[in-house]
Amino acid sequence: RRVWKSEMQDNFGASSPYNAPAWLASLSPEVVPAQKLSLGRFPTPIHRFSIPNTEGFGLECYIKRDDLSSFDLSGNKVRKLEFLLAEAKNSEKKYDCVITVGGLQSNHARATAVAARQIGLVPFLILRKPEPTDEGSHTDENIGLTGNLLFNRMVGADIRLISPSRYAALGSHKVCEQLAEELRDQGRNPYIVPLGGSNALGSFGYMQCVNEIIASGMHFDHIVFGCGSGGTAAGLALVVKLAGLTTQVHAVGVCDSPEYFYHHIAETAAELGLTTDQLGPVEDLLHLYAGEGQGYARSTDDELEFIIKVAQTTGIILDPVYSGKGLYHFVHKVLPDNAKKAAFLPGQKVLYIHTGGTVGLYDKEDQVVKLLPTNKVSRMKNYPGVK
Repeated sequence: RRVWKSEMQDNFGASSPYNAPAWLASLSPEVVPAQKLSLGRFPTPIHRFSIPNTEGFGLECYIKRDDLSSFDLSGNKVRKLEFLLAEAKNSEKKYDCVITVGGLQSNHARATAVAARQIGLVPFLILRKPEPTDEGSHTDENIGLTGNLLFNRMVGADIRLISPSRYAALGSHKVCEQLAEELRDQGRNPYIVPLGGSNALGSFGYMQCVNEIIASGMHFDHIVFGCGSGGTAAGLALVVKLAGLTTQVHAVGVCDSPEYFYHHIAETAAELGLTTDQLGPVEDLLHLYAGEGQGYARSTDDELEFIIKVAQTTGIILDPVYSGKGLYHFVHKVLPDNAKKAAFLPGQKVLYIHTGGTVGLYDKEDQVVKLLPTNKVSRMKNYPGVK
């Protein structure tokens, strides 16, 4: 059988030259990556999205399905990893392993572990987990197979656990450097992927996302998304400005404060050599809102009920940590408050970016099962007359 080239992705995992869009010409060639890997399935679809509880605002809503970027690497992290791991794979330093850090159910850690294996590097993950409460407890060794942990362990990631208090005292960079020193002493050569893949190099992933939106030929008045480590926010906000779009960018922070994210975006801009003369005040690049709720990766019943409602009315499964929580707070807080200020007007087009992470729902099983309808499961009747 003849196999058409369009039916297969024969360049998966391969490096190729990065051809930056024309609107990145203001960046110094020194900061523009030379290579990118092919890890995701891009461009991701954009389609209409009937968001529950928004009917009264008269908005025309769409969703960009970055959750469909792949199965095992699903979400926004793969966009960043295409640039970060290209550096790891192609560097003259001959890296043989990768280190990154995150929460116990980190989507980024899972994507990094899987992608590293796919390109021949050994993954080391530093995951936050409270210390065992009982002396002699072996709960650290029994972290389970729920959600992202199953993927991590299936690909043989070397997992190191760190308490949230120690992590907070040291910071993600120092924690990764400590493990890197240990591995170097063992003769390894590790490449460190920052928390969330969020640095200047990783931000090119969402510069590519904006390029896809432009190439779609559709204009959106607003782009909205849940924001965790700041890399997606930095890429989107900076490039919407550089590309001269009139689109307003809205990020709902699911951790940390809006001030933290503004600072991160300003740092990313400085690393890229962009000045306030080119960009204006960082606060004008995007609107940031607090949407942490009860805390990072902690879900309220109201948030989960909304995620269930979205699933049962649209067929789209949102994750509980980023896109689901972000959309809940956008619909119930951001949109009503800003509609009063005429920031969102009837007839305007809103694009919501689904950044993936749906696997994290498995970690919420005990909460979700109590919220699902109980009358949807029953045993088939016996129909005597049917043979």
